[in-house]
Amino acid sequence: MNNLYARAVFFVENAERSLRFYVEQLGFSEDWSHQEEGRVYVCQVSLFGFELILNQINGQTQTRAGHGRVFIGHEDDQVGPVRQHIAANGIQAERRDWGRPTLVIRDLDANELFIWDLPSKGTGPIESTKTTTPV
Repeated sequence: MNNLYARAVFFVENAERSLRFYVEQLGFSEDWSHQEEGRVYVCQVSLFGFELILNQINGQTQTRAGHGRVFIGHEDDQVGPVRQHIAANGIQAERRDWGRPTLVIRDLDANELFIWDLPSKGTGPIESTKTTTPV
């Protein structure tokens, strides 16, 4: 056995709202969704091969929303397309040193996407017009 198929799960306050945020503001694609009582309860979104499950909290998971973090590493030649996507979608990203220059994007519940970036020399700024903080 070589490769396991694994995905991260972020717990969210409202799965429908989070699905819209990931698709409309962050540029992810909706892969599938499961509804309960006519509303999205759990779904999967993806971007550049990264898959993420968004799961609405319930009684047992009430305190878990906003405590997720996923690290996305990549090869140096993938940094350009990722940075272009962030800039083109006006995604607010905080640049932080996390052992290597890292972009941090927060969703509506404060779950975090940590994405490797290039060293600051010659990378240029990421323009941002949209917010990733709760409304």
